[in-house]
Amino acid sequence: MISTATPTTGIDDATLRRLAGTPGVRAAHGIADSTLFLGGGVRNIAGVDARTADEAMRLDFTSGSAAGLGPGRIAVSATTAREHRLHTGSRVTARIGRGGPETAYTVVGVYRDNPTAGDALGARTEVRQHQFRPGTLQRVLVRTDGTAAGIRSGLRTAVGNSPLVKVQDRAELVREAAGVTGDLLTLMYGLLALGAAISALGIANTLAVSVAERTREIGVLRALGMDRAGIRRTIRLEAVTVAAFGTLPGLACGLFGAWAVGSLASGAMEQYAFRLPWGTLLLVCLAPLAIAAAAAAAPARRAAALRPLEAVAEQ
Repeated sequence: MISTATPTTGIDDATLRRLAGTPGVRAAHGIADSTLFLGGGVRNIAGVDARTADEAMRLDFTSGSAAGLGPGRIAVSATTAREHRLHTGSRVTARIGRGGPETAYTVVGVYRDNPTAGDALGARTEVRQHQFRPGTLQRVLVRTDGTAAGIRSGLRTAVGNSPLVKVQDRAELVREAAGVTGDLLTLMYGLLALGAAISALGIANTLAVSVAERTREIGVLRALGMDRAGIRRTIRLEAVTVAAFGTLPGLACGLFGAWAVGSLASGAMEQYAFRLPWGTLLLVCLAPLAIAAAAAAAPARRAAALRPLEAVAEQ
């Protein structure tokens, strides 16, 4: 996707034609963005070509279609329709852009929430008249054949290598959309790793104290025939048990909290779905046990090294 870095800039029709003619580009769909003043609130509206909107944005209409877009006719997202109690065929008074006139619009379709389409769709010719920079485009959706080399450099050349225009592929758009959420997840994983390190130190310290306090008990076990490997296994098993009692209840509480919050969010976001990341959950279950076993290595060696007679005689 090619987009302007700020809403005060725009892409002209000549640039759109150059993009469409770039080697490796199958189609280039221009989109004009503006604001929609609706029901006392401000929404974004994307001006599209009614003939290619479905292909460009992969819209999923629950009623109506993009084919009906034109002057005085708009389509709205499911969230916008729900919040303003709109449906296909509804009449609503709204204004496109700050300088646009109040107009009675007919809703010609309702589509499932789509980040590319935004809150509403209108005819590109109408939206372009009521922008910060009238007659321009703010985004161009580009479809490539995926075989031509240097497509990105060709697109950069087509837009004149302007620093005010961004050229992004699908992966970059996903990272940008993740935004703060991705940063928060990275922070949470960092805190989780820090917590695991602190827990490992705590387990090692606790076991070291436990071994020191149970010297006679360990000596008796050795005197009764338990070998050094058995002592090491006993200490490691104790560490793993402590880790399991901390991990499993915490995991259960976390899953319940995620389900509770998700059940609230599902009512506001139609596309939300609660899915368990089984791979991550398995890692969360096994990693603490492995860390606990590793943390118990030093105390286990110390316990196994005790001499039976000296351990039993110790007061």
